Amino acid sequence: MAEIRLDDVAHRYPGAAADTLSGVNLVIPAGEAHALLGGSGAGKTTLVNLLSGLQPPSAGTLSFDGVDVGSLPPRDRRVAQVFQFPVLYQSMTVAEVLAFPLRNRGWKRAAARERARDIAGRLDLTRWLDARAAALPLFQQQLVGIGRALVRPDIALVLLDEPLTAVEPATKWQLRRAIRDVQRELGATMVYVTHDQTEAMTFADRISVVHDGRILQTDTPEALYNRPAHEHVAHFIGSPGMNLLQATVAGGTFRVGDQTVAAARDLGDGPCTLGFRPEWAALDRDGAGPVATVRGARVLGVEAHRPVGIVTADLGGQTVRTRQIIDVEPGDRVALRVDPARLVAFRDGVRVATVEAARA
Repeated sequence: MAEIRLDDVAHRYPGAAADTLSGVNLVIPAGEAHALLGGSGAGKTTLVNLLSGLQPPSAGTLSFDGVDVGSLPPRDRRVAQVFQFPVLYQSMTVAEVLAFPLRNRGWKRAAARERARDIAGRLDLTRWLDARAAALPLFQQQLVGIGRALVRPDIALVLLDEPLTAVEPATKWQLRRAIRDVQRELGATMVYVTHDQTEAMTFADRISVVHDGRILQTDTPEALYNRPAHEHVAHFIGSPGMNLLQATVAGGTFRVGDQTVAAARDLGDGPCTLGFRPEWAALDRDGAGPVATVRGARVLGVEAHRPVGIVTADLGGQTVRTRQIIDVEPGDRVALRVDPARLVAFRDGVRVATVEAARA
């Protein structure tokens, strides 16, 4: 498996007025499980097409293990791809499907059969080796497609393009775990493309958040959640996403409407966006802090015989959501209690500091 590197890569489709991708810089170490996460139109598909060789980059360098592959056709890149829906040969057995990429490259029948059996064992497909692949349940069909992608020992990169789309929701976690387990066993370099943050956060070693043709941040799931580098990342990651309040730094404090939220040192006066996760805050009837008005609540479960969920409130004309025990009612005047050390400040969409760092 290969290290994948993109240096200042851009792509513009013929006749287009603007780049679909621009300024893409990314290094995926050999053996990493990486996710490309973004909404519809973010640029994920174009990026996958560049990696697979279906499209050449308009600018920049794309290399595998230090070798520029930007002009190589797909067949010469050693890239395997798994799609949203299984693409299987209707008349072939599972064993034949798995062995086909090897036989197509001159492997002897016995060696190809042995390698196919090894991959089938890793994916719990041994019992179906003699079954017709296209007749299997969808879950197993997708496993066969993944096995076919992994069967060649010389593969540089495996691309997984929304591989769980067609799978029943109840079994998605099982397929995701099976993919991750075999990725670890084989040390495969994998790029998992998805719009679903749960899939990305539970699969990948690191995630690249793609938006408007750019990679806004590449980091671990934990870092994306706790230390987003961009407002879009802060809002996109999480359910619900991070609270983002339009604020002003004045006289060493954050002001949201007519409320003072927290101290702000060394950030400089002027407008900014103040961010914090719903679980980093709470709304209290009797606490001290900025005053908000409860709008409503959504129960998500029960904890210690008390309802817990998302409470929505108005703070200085802006919406705040907290994840807490629901002990308030619509119309209540409450105090927002938030850990100042967890606050994040953004300017022009980019994180400029955490309050904790600013105080250090």
